[in-house]
Amino acid sequence: MNRRYFLQLMVGTSAIALFPLQSVNANTVSSSYVEQLLKTSELLTGRRGLPIAVADRLSTLLIKHDAQFPQQLARLFTHLNTLSDSDRQNLVGKLDDQDVKTALAIISPWYLGFTGHPSTTQATDDAEFVTFLSALMYEPTHDITIRPSYARAGSDYWAEVPDGVIAPDMPDNIREWGEMAPKPASSIPAPRAPWLLMVQGKAKTLTEAEALLAAQ
Repeated sequence: MNRRYFLQLMVGTSAIALFPLQSVNANTVSSSYVEQLLKTSELLTGRRGLPIAVADRLSTLLIKHDAQFPQQLARLFTHLNTLSDSDRQNLVGKLDDQDVKTALAIISPWYLGFTGHPSTTQATDDAEFVTFLSALMYEPTHDITIRPSYARAGSDYWAEVPDGVIAPDMPDNIREWGEMAPKPASSIPAPRAPWLLMVQGKAKTLTEAEALLAAQ
């Protein structure tokens, strides 16, 4: 899937296109980088009233990843207002490759909640946290599913059997389980050497990691 098509899917889905795309007069917008990023984000997502605190954090991280990002943002913002199209998918089709790349760098963190590329195999990567509660990817199903790790009705809410569900008998003290949860560790233990080699990508299997350690 190429960048342009992916961006068109993100800006074109009816689940997120809550507001008509409206051109913003560049002369009436603050010249500050954060304000410009916020306005561009609202144009791309079709939202109004995105959190300024999230835009502020995102602005810092985007510059951290690319020092030239403010210039790229200004270029995209100008083109969005010049092209002005009520159909976001058509609008994306009119952007050049550089603008599409910039738009994806902006819109992805608003939906995913992070910048960069998280890795499941490396100890470190370039991903950085932007927001959790305000991540837009959770909104299309917010009336059915909850954000991960957040209980809908407080701790141990699952002790109450949902309407229409026939559940097996529960232990009498199930409501006390939450209070008996293990306490947080006071310190993080050092990782085992073979595991650390695997996480760092220096070994693919435990046997290979142990062989590397034996050779040291």
